[in-house]
Amino acid sequence: MAILGTALNAVGLIFLTHAVYSSHEHTATFAHTPLPLDITIELLVSILVLSAGIVVSSPQLKPIQWAKWGGKIAREGQQSEGKWTKEGEEILSEGDGFAFLGLDNGIGGDGEGRRGFWDVSGKRKEYAEWVKTGGKK
Repeated sequence: MAILGTALNAVGLIFLTHAVYSSHEHTATFAHTPLPLDITIELLVSILVLSAGIVVSSPQLKPIQWAKWGGKIAREGQQSEGKWTKEGEEILSEGDGFAFLGLDNGIGGDGEGRRGFWDVSGKRKEYAEWVKTGGKK
């Protein structure tokens, strides 16, 4: 299907380019006349062919129901995330269907939490420790 999608995209792109060039030449030459029907039809056909090529070459859709999608990922087991540690070891996800969202808030995890988000419970613990030590670090 990838070859068919690529071919449809190429043909659609050629038709679209020709239709745009023809409409530009027509408006430059005949400024106040409407666009001819053949250019309009070519433009619509090119859009339809490009749309069909995009649909044919698109990857398989994921299920809409989160539970099925999460269950599918959980059944597949550990998979590579494409990331590496400083020591050169590959990071594997444990089959958590939502691991890619980075929802770890630092509680019971690696402690880093989500970048750009403020860890309220961690800050409360820091404040409690600060109060216990009498305001000294």
